Amino acid sequence: MKNIVVIGASGEVGRGIVEVLLARGHRVAAVARAAERLGFLGARPNLHIIQGSLESDATAAKLRDTICTTLPSIDGVVVCVNGPRATADILTHTSEAFAALVFQDLVTHFTAARVLIPAQAPGGVYIGIGGGSADFILDGGVHLSAAQAGLRMLYRGLAHEVEGKVVKELTVASVVNSVSTRAFADPVWVTEMEVGEQVAAMLEDPAAFPAPVWRMARRDASGRPVITADPPTRVQGLRQAKEAT
Repeated sequence: MKNIVVIGASGEVGRGIVEVLLARGHRVAAVARAAERLGFLGARPNLHIIQGSLESDATAAKLRDTICTTLPSIDGVVVCVNGPRATADILTHTSEAFAALVFQDLVTHFTAARVLIPAQAPGGVYIGIGGGSADFILDGGVHLSAAQAGLRMLYRGLAHEVEGKVVKELTVASVVNSVSTRAFADPVWVTEMEVGEQVAAMLEDPAAFPAPVWRMARRDASGRPVITADPPTRVQGLRQAKEAT
């Protein structure tokens, strides 16, 4: 049994992750900004419902303290938070509005990592859930792509810099067949439970997933989602960068 924190547990992907982790016998702290949004989980053995927010360093530190008093240790953290999916042409946003959108999709992940990675047990596994729009742009979704591309580099950078812990990103490059999409879902879309199974596999055996970024795409002819590793990112010092130019 591992002690796992799932932040964003009330979201549709978060729900699948929590369900799978509980089914596999782990102790789960399910976190949402509004605890009542987790009522669908009910009362279960090994499930702890926690209300918390990543809107500031102060609220994130308070959330960390609550988690640390709830769980005997933190073996794994999964962060699956994002802002609303509203779309608009990029130049129609004010600078303040753009910053707010990037904050919800990117800065919240940084805030979580800043307070929770140091709180994890040695060898702990930390996984952020990203979106496929890091690789393409939807009409009206430039802000989403910019934030998701930044998120991918954030996790690559954390994986490079953090010692004694394992940091990875799982990019879900598919529309997710979940509660809100089930009625019209394409059969090739991955389900929230399949995302949960992939996250559980990465938490339980991180050595089997050596790259810092993994991509989960729509199912292929085999009927299974396609799991691939992103190419590694070159890391070089400032002196090497100057020499290279």
